[in-house]
Amino acid sequence: MTRRPSIRDIAETTGVSAATVSLALRDKGRMSDETRNRIKAAAVLAGYVPNSTARSLAGGRTQLIAISLPSIEVAPHELGSVEYFFRLLGAAAAKALELDHGLLVVSPSEAPDRFAVDGAVVVDPSEDDRTIAAFDRLGLPVVTIGRRLGECESRPHRSLVVNNDFIASTREVLDHLRDRGSSSLALFACHPIDSFQQDSIDSYRDWCGRHGAEPKVVMADSPMPEQAELAAKGLFDGPNRIDGVYATVDTLAEAVLERAAGLGITVPADLRIATCSDGVIARSTSPTLTTLDEKAVELGEAAVEMLIAAILDPGSGPGFVQVSTELIVRESTA
Repeated sequence: MTRRPSIRDIAETTGVSAATVSLALRDKGRMSDETRNRIKAAAVLAGYVPNSTARSLAGGRTQLIAISLPSIEVAPHELGSVEYFFRLLGAAAAKALELDHGLLVVSPSEAPDRFAVDGAVVVDPSEDDRTIAAFDRLGLPVVTIGRRLGECESRPHRSLVVNNDFIASTREVLDHLRDRGSSSLALFACHPIDSFQQDSIDSYRDWCGRHGAEPKVVMADSPMPEQAELAAKGLFDGPNRIDGVYATVDTLAEAVLERAAGLGITVPADLRIATCSDGVIARSTSPTLTTLDEKAVELGEAAVEMLIAAILDPGSGPGFVQVSTELIVRESTA
């Protein structure tokens, strides 16, 4: 039996997103007449017929999606740490509006199923994330920025993921530190463990194994400055002196800089430091910090597009979009 053409098929043919196809066929959304007409012509040529079940469900849709962000204490000193989330959120909101949807910001600590929404984007999901579990129970689509962990991971048929390749990115950072002269490298990470932290740790241990290096992973209880400063002391304990650190969060890297200065260790002559997420802290420390740009705007846009496509085409299968990172070399590894 021949499969009926879907919105995703039209999207692949025309080179636009499934959400754009749906808007064009309903004469909604902002796009050129040429694009709208091209999509409609492709739909006619393919013999596309709207799914009657999906159309009947559309009457009960809210045209509202949720985005769940990790709980962060926003104080003046920490604004640099959350700059990534602000950029991602702004991009997600703009894309949702472009695709004829509203965006509701929620916290993982809230009861996620009390909101009347059609689906959710979950940023940096924790193990057994409450928002993912609640939306799975409701049968509503969830796109994660970062892969699922724990119990929620065991639902591959629901897997809609937008992510950076932190396995490869971590290797790139470690190779860069080695090329700049570091031979004893430590990884400084923090709780809570999400897929970004886990992938970074796994990649670091694998890198050490392949290079015959002794791994040293130091964990802070949180990325907040007080915990970062406390944990940074452990980086310099032990008989083997480190000369390179990859700190997965910018507040951790800042704490390493401060601890090194207190010990009379010069950066980058004696110690090279890199971090992840290009924010205010990475750009304003002295020396400035080498970092990874995670492309927050691209992540936010891709996640919303994927979610709305899944809402409009409920029968679609798993999806995955990988967004490349960029290594930005600054004074801390120069």
